Amino acid sequence: MPSSTSTRSVLVRLFVCAIISLTPYPVIAAEDPVVTKKIEGDFHDVANSVRMAIIGKGINIAHELPASEMLNRTGPAYGYTTNTYNRARTFEFCSAEISHKLARQHPDNIVLCPFTISVYTLTTDPEFVRISYRKPSGRPGSEAIVEEVIELISSIIDDASW
Repeated sequence: MPSSTSTRSVLVRLFVCAIISLTPYPVIAAEDPVVTKKIEGDFHDVANSVRMAIIGKGINIAHELPASEMLNRTGPAYGYTTNTYNRARTFEFCSAEISHKLARQHPDNIVLCPFTISVYTLTTDPEFVRISYRKPSGRPGSEAIVEEVIELISSIIDDASW
């Protein structure tokens, strides 16, 4: 027969575990890595403004991806009968200066370049143009340089959206 001391010890442990499991812990939501600015305007005007803002910073555009054309063309092959985008373009570009800093901080940061900005209109909300980018996340120790990337992209969007 168990002693009252061992039974009490087990009950105390169970009680402590129950209290700990019921203690509320703050839940911190992760910051959304996608940043979007929604503006009124014509898609072609906004896309051209983004293009000119990138070039205006002395940066070459490596590629312009016609995202809506590809998605709208291939959607039916996957059973989609409606389009998400009326128009969508993604601009790929890189700042050589910032890319050197990223690479020298940690060689794995090479995956952060090119930077991208997408400009698009939705079929469900065609009167607004959206400009979006994904916040990069580099290797530990790269936070200050990653912030430079975010500041560059934000300044391009600000320049392009008046």
